[in-house]
Amino acid sequence: MTENKMGNLKNCKKCNRLFAAVNGHDFLCSRCNEDIDDGFTKVREYIYDNPTSGVKDVSIGTGISTEAILKWIRDGKIVLGENTIIAFCERCGEPAEGGGRFCPKCIRNLTDGLKAGIGENDQYRTRVGMHIKEKK
Repeated sequence: MTENKMGNLKNCKKCNRLFAAVNGHDFLCSRCNEDIDDGFTKVREYIYDNPTSGVKDVSIGTGISTEAILKWIRDGKIVLGENTIIAFCERCGEPAEGGGRFCPKCIRNLTDGLKAGIGENDQYRTRVGMHIKEKK
């Protein structure tokens, strides 16, 4: 990366254009940031006019990807109504709460499976530890 008086030169993560980053946390050029801001405004206005819409409805109505909308929900920038289905489970397709990737039932099943898998290896844990060789 090249240093100049304006800041660090970086490539935009979205369009790959070279831009002068004002601080070390800039990852997008000003054009891409404007596009994201415009999309966010579109989504916010759509939700205001259609408060019971779900993520898929908002995405279709605004042309903004569901991934971007879910990211804004996870970041706390957008709040949908209480009874609105935010996302669907990646495993079974049931509604997932809070914009998560999995429904509560699948989270429980995955957690139980992990715990069971860890439990099977407990027999090997008794031999693990620090061993000190006796002095001769």
